[in-house]
Amino acid sequence: MRITYRWLQEFIDIGELSAKEVADILTDVGIEVDSVSYAAEGIEKVVTGKIVELKKHPNADRLKICKVDVGDTVLQIVTGADNVFEGAVVPVALHGAKLPNGVRIKRSKLRGEVSEGMLCSEEELGLTESAKGIMILPDDVEVGRDIVEVLGLDDWVIEYEITTNRPDALSVLGIARELKAVLGKPVNLPPTSFSEGGFTAEEEATLKVLDGAACPRYDGFVIKGLENRNSPLWMQVRLYLVGLRPINAVVDVTNYVMYELGQPLHAFDLEKLAGREVVVRRAREGERILTLDGVERELSPSDLVIADAEGPVAIAGVMGGENSSTSLETKEVFLESAHFDPMTVRRTSKRLALMTDSSYRFERGADIEATDFAARRALHLIQKLCGGEVAKGKLSFYPKPYTPKVIVFNPERATKILGVNIPARKSFEILSNLGFTVKKEQDYIVVKVPSWRKYDVTREIDLIEEVVRIYGMKNVVSSYPLMHSEVERNFVYDKVQEVKEFLAAHGLNEAVNYSFIGEKLYGRFGLSVENLVRIANPLSEEWSFMRDRIFPSLVQNACLNINRNERNVFLFEVARVFLSRGEKLPEEPLHLGFVLTGKVPEGLYGERDVDFYDLKGIVELLMELLKLSPEFKPLESEPYLHPGQSAKVSVDGEEVGFIGKLHPDVLERFDVKQDIFVGELNLEELLKLSQGKETRFFPVPKFPPVSRDIAVLVDLDLPVAEVERVIRRSAKYLERLKLFDVYTGKGIPDGKKSVAYSLLFRSPDRTLSDEEVNRIMDVIIKELEKIGAKLRT
Repeated sequence: MRITYRWLQEFIDIGELSAKEVADILTDVGIEVDSVSYAAEGIEKVVTGKIVELKKHPNADRLKICKVDVGDTVLQIVTGADNVFEGAVVPVALHGAKLPNGVRIKRSKLRGEVSEGMLCSEEELGLTESAKGIMILPDDVEVGRDIVEVLGLDDWVIEYEITTNRPDALSVLGIARELKAVLGKPVNLPPTSFSEGGFTAEEEATLKVLDGAACPRYDGFVIKGLENRNSPLWMQVRLYLVGLRPINAVVDVTNYVMYELGQPLHAFDLEKLAGREVVVRRAREGERILTLDGVERELSPSDLVIADAEGPVAIAGVMGGENSSTSLETKEVFLESAHFDPMTVRRTSKRLALMTDSSYRFERGADIEATDFAARRALHLIQKLCGGEVAKGKLSFYPKPYTPKVIVFNPERATKILGVNIPARKSFEILSNLGFTVKKEQDYIVVKVPSWRKYDVTREIDLIEEVVRIYGMKNVVSSYPLMHSEVERNFVYDKVQEVKEFLAAHGLNEAVNYSFIGEKLYGRFGLSVENLVRIANPLSEEWSFMRDRIFPSLVQNACLNINRNERNVFLFEVARVFLSRGEKLPEEPLHLGFVLTGKVPEGLYGERDVDFYDLKGIVELLMELLKLSPEFKPLESEPYLHPGQSAKVSVDGEEVGFIGKLHPDVLERFDVKQDIFVGELNLEELLKLSQGKETRFFPVPKFPPVSRDIAVLVDLDLPVAEVERVIRRSAKYLERLKLFDVYTGKGIPDGKKSVAYSLLFRSPDRTLSDEEVNRIMDVIIKELEKIGAKLRT
């Protein structure tokens, strides 16, 4: 939305405040100003000139040579414009002139003829983005004058955004009301007087409103005998500055008043309305209309239209029809000023993909009480510019006049909510200056909401917001609330944070992915999306389902990094997954996913490829953090994991996840040539198992330990976990068991592997003798022999 600084000055005395200072005030009260730009920025040495002679260029069919009087001299200028003629007054860029687009004009030759300047269009003066020809000025404009002065470009354009609840700010008047609340200066309303003829509106046309819910108010005025023409220069320039294109005086007035007062208007050529009837109704099935933008549109029964005796002539609140539009030949005008239901207009605008200045205001909620005033303002301007007589009275439909909503404002309650004491007198003054009708009653204020704020001010909290935004948020001092609350610690939250810190400390980076996933990604892992929760309105095909596991997203993250030559990727993610339960809402357990790929440091200066045992070690340490004892068993049924390097993870006999190396086929589908290790745990289940586990402390041992090493040959496919289980079960006084070597190769029979452990024994009440430890080792060896193990010598 744009307005100009000079236009605003006509509505309120802003004293010596600059446009930038006005913009700062508006931003402070919640009207966010995007930019303040000087309308004449970049225009230098451009004056008015009159074409006194025009002839064809001797060496170019499409060029013309103009003799242009610029006041103190006559210049020769070559132009290619088709709309120039002898006697035309035009903007002339002299030698050395500068234009808003940065172009400098110099004396030059065009096809052998000297050109001492350039004739300018509205586009070249920065008024519009495109123009069909040179800008033609009124005949009475004095030649040789600075174009900035002639066009009134010594002005500033203030461009701002509104929130959807503030349609009242979509006008110069609305912004003036905001400034009144801050500055305390009165708002000056524009003149609306006009002379009436000896005929009545009822004699000239008829009005029927068949859908009062969609059109709660309709005012129609008639003006006859006018001479439509181009609007005056000052109006055209203002329309240009706010982003509109001048058309003719009648249409320009309706647009001008819409930006001035915020009420959309529409002018019909009364002589083109069949039967001189105006009917407000719903469109009928199959009806079509050619709108002002030249597009024929099919209407729907949900659309509200303005019709005559033969069919639709306008889409209510959106756009008029071509067949009833005004032109320079128009002599009689039916002026519409109505209030349309916001939802009705919005539905039609969205369905037709047709947003206009009119629909933008109506769908947010225009002022129902502004229709008469805006129409009278437009009639004043039309009569002033085009002459004519206005019919007495109007055609009106307004069965339920606006009744202001009454809200009680309690200053004490406002203080409690805001945390700052705004005096009741100040609140009274702010609300009054904003246009609310206020009355003091004992300890509270009775407030009546004006019509232009009916849609967004409905409760006391809305009034509190109005008061504080004008009072100034910068005047509200931050302070801590006077409260003492006992907040119980959340075990799950605390543990999740602890897990994240633990993983970050071990070199993993946290990833955050969307919970959406696509069939293509799952297909790379050989997974089906058949049992996933499907999204009804996905953002894209790649995000059609809610994921039921985390690791595919992490693998995708790793592959994206690898493809960008970041080959060392160590990620984890904590997030909820979505498990389908048919017609019921999905189950949403909290999961923890890992992905490891690349190289890890080894020694002081070396490095090695990450392997399965790195991931297993992280899981073991994590379980230790949660005071849990994991079990790892071979996992062979998952299509995305390497069958020889994968394991399911169990705690207390309950499966809680898996770890493993991605299958080579999966890596090939991702076009990745390095190993990737993944894992996923049901963190929610782990936290349940962990809750209640206590940390136990033991005294420092008084007696020394005794250590032994043992190496045994076992079947190649026997899990080392099974070996450890046998050792722990049969070893008395065993304090620590550590695997330090797994070996296959020279000296080891085919189908066998060597596993070596370090064992630490300690008694809590005495020093163990070698004999005792040897007996324990003998028991261990006998138990290992039962699972096929053989002591390696």
